[in-house]
Amino acid sequence: DVYKGQHPQESPPPAGIWRRRLGGSRLLVALASAYTVIVGGVAALLFLLLPDSKAQEDQPLPASVPFSLAPQCHGAACEGRDPMRLICGIGPDTLASYRTATGAHVELRHSKKCGASWARTWGTEIGDRLDVTAGGPTHGVRIRTEDDAATFVYTGMAEVRPGSTVRACFRPASADGERECFEARVGGAATTTRPPPSPVASDSRE
Repeated sequence: DVYKGQHPQESPPPAGIWRRRLGGSRLLVALASAYTVIVGGVAALLFLLLPDSKAQEDQPLPASVPFSLAPQCHGAACEGRDPMRLICGIGPDTLASYRTATGAHVELRHSKKCGASWARTWGTEIGDRLDVTAGGPTHGVRIRTEDDAATFVYTGMAEVRPGSTVRACFRPASADGERECFEARVGGAATTTRPPPSPVASDSRE
């Protein structure tokens, strides 16, 4: 009977063995699924984070803008413009300085590289006004806030040439305050002036 070409019938394994095999298969399937999810998530994350080389090649490279302290205007191109923004306020000359009757300080400034002058003031009060001119347009600034009064405030620039006369006028906020003006010549020696004494002060000294 054994040699009739038929394999002897194998007895079924114990039920406990099937349960162990089934449990091991489920564990392998679960691990494989988790691995697939992890790998897929990492691939998707890398796809989102990595730069698109083709897109980078299509985009033009940004032009480099070197940092420069060179003035950004000269002469007429500076008229009425901000001396600090246009790099004219680096190393300027002081043509003249003035102390007003209210105690404010005023200076006439000049930049040779920009061919322009302006006026600046500090120690001011809200409502004070400062104007500057060099024979052309007049450029002024008004003290509007406490922050303005606590720092330097400056006018726009006026075009100048060697020998030009620059004139600044300070007008205090008080109604009874008088306008005070002084001037300086570009290329001349720096001067410091003070307001003339009032008539009352003069009489008291006599």
